[in-house]
Amino acid sequence: MTCFRFLFLLLTLGLHGLACAQNTAPYVIMIGVDGLRPASMNAHDSPNLYKLAQKGIHAQGMRPAMPSKTFVNFYSLATGLHPEHHGLVSNYPFDRKLKRAFSRRTDTTKDYWWGGEPIWITAEKQGVKSATYYWVGSETPIGNVRPSFWKPFNQSKDYGERVTEVLQWLSLPEAERPHFVTLYFSAVDSAAHMFGVNSTQETDAIQTVDKHIGNLIAGIEKSNISADSNIIVLSDHGMINLSGERIINLDSQVDWSQFAIPDWHNKNTPVYAPFLNLYGDEAHVDSAYKALTENKIEHLRVIKRGALPANYHFDHPQRGPDLMLLADPGWSVFASKDNSVPDPTKLKNKATHGYDNQAPEMAATFIASGPAFASSQGSKPVAPFDNIEVYNVIACALGITPAKNDGNLQHVNYLLSAQNQQCLTQF
Repeated sequence: MTCFRFLFLLLTLGLHGLACAQNTAPYVIMIGVDGLRPASMNAHDSPNLYKLAQKGIHAQGMRPAMPSKTFVNFYSLATGLHPEHHGLVSNYPFDRKLKRAFSRRTDTTKDYWWGGEPIWITAEKQGVKSATYYWVGSETPIGNVRPSFWKPFNQSKDYGERVTEVLQWLSLPEAERPHFVTLYFSAVDSAAHMFGVNSTQETDAIQTVDKHIGNLIAGIEKSNISADSNIIVLSDHGMINLSGERIINLDSQVDWSQFAIPDWHNKNTPVYAPFLNLYGDEAHVDSAYKALTENKIEHLRVIKRGALPANYHFDHPQRGPDLMLLADPGWSVFASKDNSVPDPTKLKNKATHGYDNQAPEMAATFIASGPAFASSQGSKPVAPFDNIEVYNVIACALGITPAKNDGNLQHVNYLLSAQNQQCLTQF
């Protein structure tokens, strides 16, 4: 699509004031690496990511949405919305209207759960073809619109095959070719959960993902779209190690049977969690709150609905918790059905996330390179920013008009190249 044709399309749709930043239609390839910590990127373990960061721009860290969980954050990245507006207030939000929690088995394709407008929908509505090779929310039609290409999530899909198929999409004839593409890898998150931060297994996973991203970059560089391609690599959250000596046993203070607790999947077995969201009637909420706050419990925050910190932005009217029990980073909230004694050997994860989004350990990764982005030329990383800003950045890079969102491009103007600075006055 030429710049002239693109402007004509915008005028046809009634979208005014946005000029093309490139002479040819741009491409954005957004790669999500679940659990990739900013500190884990280096020249030895992730040479391709390191090279991309040195060539383009990278952040000291990117603040995740609250809570710092996967579904919450990959959907905030896609929509530019806080959880209080898009509705994914945890990996398993509880909905008061439906009186049940989100199910990954039945609800990933139901638009009721997914608020806002993901960037691939924004692009499609403005004539820019999109392709999602796995992304939270991408299996759902929004307003009866889907990306031109999409795939239902398959955890076991070979990473090399994913890269090959993305390159095949990008080599289609121009009329069929997507200009916005997502790709997702989960290996780093899985390895850190199972074996811990800085474990050999986490490093191996980083190296594996880096190799496949390097193959993708090499394929793009050999193609005829290289000069117009923008590559973004980012993650949803950081990670912190756990310990059997950092467990907060709350069994004596709370009658768990009185609450819906969606992140506690099986109440027949104890849970060790960074937080628990409780949903219940007013009397039981008040009783639990009083019991948990009469005497301060070290390393635990007890937050009632309506008193959530303003910068959490996840007090959704139908899904915000009645009571949030939030542990300090590295600590685990323990709950059991039968007053079990915490067993440190039963900690399922060696490391986890889900803690306060302002905690340095929860910071996510952001790397970008291409004609839409400023080039740091190997300088120090730029200042941290909230992940809701990414949606507008991508819209600017694609030359499309963003849907309503919570971001403000002025907050991250330093990410943009000189030729894309006009977006600051047009968004």
